[in-house]
Amino acid sequence: MFRLTICLVVLINSVVSFESYSENLDINHLPGNKVNTVFSFTSVSDNVNKQHFDVLPRPLVSILLNYQIEELHLSLTQGLWRDNLWGYSAHSAPPGGQFLVWFGGQLDTINERWVNVRNSISGITCASLSALSSEDTISPKFSLKPAGLTSTKGDSRYMRYGVSPFEVVCTENLTPWLKLLPCGSSAGLASLLDASKLYDTTYHSLAVNVRRVSCEGCTRPGWELQLTLSLVFSPVQLSGRKDWSFRTMLGKTLVHSCPVSSSTTVKVRTLEPLDALEITPSEYETISDKEIMFDARNITSFKILNVYIRYKNKDITRELTEKPPLLAHTYISRVSSSSSGHIVSVFTNSRDQDIKILYLQTIPWYLRAYIHTMKIEQILPESRELKFEDMSLNLGKDRSHPYTLEGILTVPAGSTVKFSIQFDPLMLRWNEYPPDAHHGRSIPSGIVTFRDGEQVIRLYTESPLVYLPTPDFSMPFNVLCLVSTVIAIVYGSIFSLTTKDLVCIKETEVKKGLLLQLVTAIRGLLKKERSVKEGEKMKDDNNEVLDESKNKGDDACDSDKIEEVK
Repeated sequence: MFRLTICLVVLINSVVSFESYSENLDINHLPGNKVNTVFSFTSVSDNVNKQHFDVLPRPLVSILLNYQIEELHLSLTQGLWRDNLWGYSAHSAPPGGQFLVWFGGQLDTINERWVNVRNSISGITCASLSALSSEDTISPKFSLKPAGLTSTKGDSRYMRYGVSPFEVVCTENLTPWLKLLPCGSSAGLASLLDASKLYDTTYHSLAVNVRRVSCEGCTRPGWELQLTLSLVFSPVQLSGRKDWSFRTMLGKTLVHSCPVSSSTTVKVRTLEPLDALEITPSEYETISDKEIMFDARNITSFKILNVYIRYKNKDITRELTEKPPLLAHTYISRVSSSSSGHIVSVFTNSRDQDIKILYLQTIPWYLRAYIHTMKIEQILPESRELKFEDMSLNLGKDRSHPYTLEGILTVPAGSTVKFSIQFDPLMLRWNEYPPDAHHGRSIPSGIVTFRDGEQVIRLYTESPLVYLPTPDFSMPFNVLCLVSTVIAIVYGSIFSLTTKDLVCIKETEVKKGLLLQLVTAIRGLLKKERSVKEGEKMKDDNNEVLDESKNKGDDACDSDKIEEVK
């Protein structure tokens, strides 16, 4: 009876729960003969059974439940998305690693749970998130809002955000990321991912996004897990032509679809009309004059799926037709690595109407910022000073937390606005420098949020590199070598004299080793050669003396003969 009850509970839970999984590949043509491919894998489940999941990875869900996480966002990015060349990205992310978590539960345990979550997610993704300490963690009030359902109503005290600009993305991150998928890399769109091709791209960004949603068909609020991978290829560099296909870009073709997936689609958006292209295969659905879609679930009808796009006119190079309404850049202005400098952010509004932005800038504690030097001015088309309409400022503290600056700013129509703040670099302790101390430190990217119609756009600026005052790390090594040598000589001599017994023996009793015999033989040969040379020299000297005496005798005889003749 007990077993029957258990089976009924499990059966009812499996019937009531809702789970779905879908895959999508968006291929977008970019100006400059670039191609952007975005892989999206979405899993939705309202299953409350902690022991079994069909589409959600159990290790990740266990972390969410154990630490009372309501929303989680992780991105690992290599390169920078060029808004001025490619337009805005739907999956924008800053360079390096970005980690954002919204917690529930008690407020006083969030810091402890934040540390545990960083370590746990680092183990799943093989990322160095554990290096994000309190020195790199902030809780901004306005810029970062939850994307799903939360019980905290967007209270920033329940949120932790950290950025690691120097995070390096490689195959160690891709392999565990693929294991979070129901079919892994054996079937579906994930089977197209080849590490040897992915990391030859101009830009790649890998992301994990988890949030609570109220989905259609769910009986209760469920979890939505979205895994995305955004890549920017250059077909001209890969094959020397603008034409591209799955095989030339990704090195593979789609052979098997994932049986768990309810939808597997491939969408292609071009900058040219479809009649200017040759598209293979021909079994596709036309969405617009510049967009088509392939249904990869029907892959059995044409064996394999290898989308091939060929340009009829090879000479056309498309550029960005419409400029983005707002562009943002950040750079460092300074003279040398030991002098003070300025963090400068420039915002350019290309529209004929004002744009109100929300700007967030994080400054590490080792760059001592002077708030009184903060300056906002319009530099084009005319020069005038501006101010933040509303501002939130959290001062930094050495080895505790960074500076956090948030402000609402209106960028006038058709103008360029510059924000700057002065800083002084600090001398760190010797154990606080990274292994490549002379490479410098990267400061986190600035975040710009604004509304374009009904769409909220978030931009990430560059992550500038700052050179800090660096001591001469070779001096400790030189001192260590010198002291070690002196100690070895002194201590070795004293140790030898105090531990050895001095015994007098005859020279004939000393047994000569092979090396000593060789040295003795060489010395004998050198002495013999030297004596022979000295003998020859003495003989030559004697001969010269005899010749001189003989010459003197002959001269004397000649003088006697002369006297007799006279």
